[in-house]
Amino acid sequence: MLKHNVTCPNCGASRCIKNGRVNGKQTYLCKECFSRFSTDRVRKRYSKEIKKQAVLMYRDGFTLTEISKRLNIKVQTIHYWIKNN
Repeated sequence: MLKHNVTCPNCGASRCIKNGRVNGKQTYLCKECFSRFSTDRVRKRYSKEIKKQAVLMYRDGFTLTEISKRLNIKVQTIHYWIKNN
């Protein structure tokens, strides 16, 4: 049974089905991109300015750990921004 009132946050498709529970929260599976997600997930977004500042700090010689402590952002997040910049 397809759920047409749930849209995939990854691709925007509405072909999503229930796919179990995690920590008591319903999860869904997108039949288009096969992404598994929950409708009530909270995704933290950082502004372009913060991302740019982190990358510039890295290029200026700061380590990922130093940047992480100064900006209060996970090292993995900063590494991802640098790798994809």
